[in-house]
Formats: sequence, structure tokens, C-alpha cells
Amino acid sequence: MIIFNLPFNINNIKLMLTIVIDTNILIDAWQDDFSYARRIIDEVVTGNIRAVASHKIWREYQLIFDKLINNSRHYEMAQRFFYAVEEVQPQTRIRVVKYDQQDNKFFDAAVAGQAEYIISNDCHLWEIGEYQGIQVKKPEDFWIEYKNKNDDTGSENWQAWMKNVMGR
Repeated sequence: MIIFNLPFNINNIKLMLTIVIDTNILIDAWQDDFSYARRIIDEVVTGNIRAVASHKIWREYQLIFDKLINNSRHYEMAQRFFYAVEEVQPQTRIRVVKYDQQDNKFFDAAVAGQAEYIISNDCHLWEIGEYQGIQVKKPEDFWIEYKNKNDDTGSENWQAWMKNVMGR
């Protein structure tokens, strides 16, 4: 079993876009280095996006990664991701997801962490769409919206991402 420490220092909080990442996004990111999910994870790791997770979400992350991480490259990527994610303590339980009630934990964390988005490939979450200003987005929809907010052409960000992928 892999155990991840949750480093968090309130002095390091920046005012930036905050998201909650569903476990299925992490699975996609580790399976495809060029996916939108991977781009989002890379933005979290580099500190451009703030990601938050509750203890329940952390436990789910750990269960999945215990099964998925099978080499040192993936282990290092997971460690960088876990180091970047901030743990939040939900004070209330939200009940908006009807068909898979365990998915309510993502809304609990989003409210506690004041997140603007939940990134997921789960249709039960998509059905909600928006709750108290928190938008549920597919990775590709989130990525396009995120990049278009700060770059009219998108070319500068695309080039920077490609350089990062190519290791230059």
C-alpha cells in the first residue's frame, strides 16, 4: 500500500483557480500523456491551478494508485501530484447526486475548498451541471475554457505545453 503525506501550509495558498479532480481523471492522465486530463494534472503539479481533496477523496486516490502504479515514473508523477493537492475538511454533507451518492464527496470537497470546478468523466456528476456556482466539466471542456480565459489565440500556451512534453 502506498501512503501519501498531505502537506499543507495555509501560508502557501494563492488566489487562483481551484478545482476538485475525480479519480477517473487521474486514471486517464496516467494512461495517456497527451490527454486533457494529463494537461490538467500538469497544471496542478506546476502550481498554476489549485486542486483540493477531502480525506474521502484521498482514500479513493490511494486505492486506485495502489493498483495502477507499477513503475518508478508513475510513482514519481503521483508523488508530485499528491504533494500539490491541498486537503480540505468538509463541514457539511451535500446531497445532490442521486444515482451514485458516494460522488457527493466531490461536492463536499468543492464547497469546503471554495472550488469553481469539479473535473470528471462521470455522467452522474455531469447531470448536476452546476451547484452553488461549482461547475462540473469534462476535462476537454474545462481545458478549453481555462486556456481561453488567459489567451486569445491559445498558441502560446500550446507551444509551452509541447515544450514541456518534449522536455525542452
